[in-house]
Amino acid sequence: MAKHLPSIDEIADRISAYVYGNILTLAALVVLHADEIEHGVGLAIVAGTALSTYTAHVYAERLGAEARGTAHASWRTVLRDSNPILTSAAVPAVLMIVGSLEWASPTLCLRVAEAWVVARLGLTGFIVGRLRREPVTIRTWVASIGLALVALVIVAVKVALTH
Repeated sequence: MAKHLPSIDEIADRISAYVYGNILTLAALVVLHADEIEHGVGLAIVAGTALSTYTAHVYAERLGAEARGTAHASWRTVLRDSNPILTSAAVPAVLMIVGSLEWASPTLCLRVAEAWVVARLGLTGFIVGRLRREPVTIRTWVASIGLALVALVIVAVKVALTH
């Protein structure tokens, strides 16, 4: 069976979900404190952020795809293309569990989770290139660093306005 090659719409939707999920996961992490991780609140916040963001994103994308009236509107496609939101919280959620079980310092787990998400944001340019089947160039590196910096600014604005 031939491997499905994503359309440009699917690539765009996956990147959108990837960036959106990572930004909101990071925004959830940066306001946490070690004691919240110790008591399991960190896991609840990270998982809750991922699940609520995923649900809202799937719903909005499905409605938007339906408005376009294309085959891209299928639930299966929208669910698959929204999965990067869930993957953005996977490692941070595991780290929240590790911290709550005190297998490692809650503060260390929080910092590693934040660094993990920042690294994922920094990989955005590489992921776009891979999905578009383009080689890695200096432009890829510059774009990735720029995208990560913009995402950090967005997180800072979100935290400043909502906490």
